[in-house]
Amino acid sequence: MADSLNAFDIRCTVGRRLHWRPGEPETAADLIEAMDRHGIAEAMVLDCLGRECHPADGNARVAQTTAARPRLHSMWTALPHGEPDEQPAPEVFLEAMRRHKVGAVCLFPRQYRFSLADWCVDAFLEPLAAACVPVIIDPVEIGPRIEPGMDATDWDGVVALCRRWPHLPVVISEQRIRRSQRTMYRALDACENLHIEIGACWLYRFIEYAVRTWGPHRFVFGSNWPYAGMHRTLATLAFAEVSDKDKRAIAGNNWRRLIAWCGPEHPEWSAPPPSDEYVQLGRTGQRSERVVVHDCHGHIGQHLSHYHIPDSSLDAVVREMERIGVRHACVFGFSGVVSDERPDNDAVAEAVRDHSELFTGFVLLNPHRGEGEMLRELERGAARGLRGIKLIPSYQGYPVDGPGIEAACRWAHERRWIILNHHWGPCARLERLIDRYPDACYITGHMTLEYAELMKRVDNLFVCTCPLLGPRACEEAVSVLGAERLLFGSDLEDLPIAWGLGPILFADIPPSDKTAILGGNLRRLLARWSAAAGGVSDRPTPVRTDRDRG
Repeated sequence: MADSLNAFDIRCTVGRRLHWRPGEPETAADLIEAMDRHGIAEAMVLDCLGRECHPADGNARVAQTTAARPRLHSMWTALPHGEPDEQPAPEVFLEAMRRHKVGAVCLFPRQYRFSLADWCVDAFLEPLAAACVPVIIDPVEIGPRIEPGMDATDWDGVVALCRRWPHLPVVISEQRIRRSQRTMYRALDACENLHIEIGACWLYRFIEYAVRTWGPHRFVFGSNWPYAGMHRTLATLAFAEVSDKDKRAIAGNNWRRLIAWCGPEHPEWSAPPPSDEYVQLGRTGQRSERVVVHDCHGHIGQHLSHYHIPDSSLDAVVREMERIGVRHACVFGFSGVVSDERPDNDAVAEAVRDHSELFTGFVLLNPHRGEGEMLRELERGAARGLRGIKLIPSYQGYPVDGPGIEAACRWAHERRWIILNHHWGPCARLERLIDRYPDACYITGHMTLEYAELMKRVDNLFVCTCPLLGPRACEEAVSVLGAERLLFGSDLEDLPIAWGLGPILFADIPPSDKTAILGGNLRRLLARWSAAAGGVSDRPTPVRTDRDRG
């Protein structure tokens, strides 16, 4: 594959958005700099006023942003029930789009409080459908007291709309499609004109499943920059186990086809040379043996949770890790997050038994069981070769300062184990635990900067990198915490491995920091804590199958 996928990012926004802070990207120059670093050829651009406040104001400003910047293309926001004094009639609106070569329109039904029902949107959609203008629907609301959510799409409304206008290209783009993804599947089955922007699908091996089920032509690449970074979705696509032709279709060719109705120009462009081999890896997915990855945060188990995760057998996960270059992973189950923890604790023990060089297994606990039952499960796990503890009280509905948390820390302290908690709660509480049980190693399971001051005082507290969402989240974490305190965590099989790699691979930090975060730090921890775990090696791990195990 060439150094660039010739990607076309369909979701970028410029301007001082509501939650913008000084130093964060906002301008067209910032956008082009990010595109150059990631090797992205073109982008569709909204103005934050159109996304957050009023379409007419944003549409007027975005033309200035894209002028004399041939790699940037204007995209307009619309009000399907617009009043005459704030939006032209549908036919006039469409003609203005054609005249200015505005290739697509965005609808934000929750932001602007309108329905997707026929009585509300069809008068506006009729001329767009006749011209085959792609319509992006984003259900996420942004406001002073509203955080972007997940699973917000009105699939009933979307399917009904697609069926009323079968020639209208409809693209769903939202912050995250997770537990509603089975409904998304059925919507794709029902509507041939429905497309999905892959930045919304933080799902393990989603691209592979999507391409073999519906074909690559139903999917487009978008990052939602700068509300999110380009890195995670681009790396996921670059590493996807699909053909280069299919990658290029999703990366940009599908979208160029969809906006051809208005005759836009696509400039010839070559990606600047990557700044280091990690950036090259993020752009191409072509693994280098010199890039060594150790993962502190993974889930395994055949049927992990209450949403669909494709290719989730142990053999398939081992193959995926080997393909991407993950040499070792700390893993735990998933069933205990929402139900009985024992089946997946058993699955983890079996994985450690069969792949001792690849996995360090953790016991996932449910503090609701009480201290006695927790200790029995720890004893049972330790007897089967598990050497760490996973806590997730905030998902289980258990208080982060409950007595069960302390019981787990005491066990980890007495055995010098690693204990990873989804979230430790207030800093003062975590500080008391570390002071009382100093021989354990503490990992907070998801990226946070709230323990930065505590980390200056203790040397046994680390932060998992999952998730680094913003465009410069990795750089900020390194600046505040130090690269030596960050551990790469993919959250497999919940999230794609490459999705977590992307922010680190593309980060504007020294390659030595990337090396430490991606593997060196965890190797050092495993030598100091949970030392009875299987050997941790930089050698590629051979893939074993059920037939190999007899």
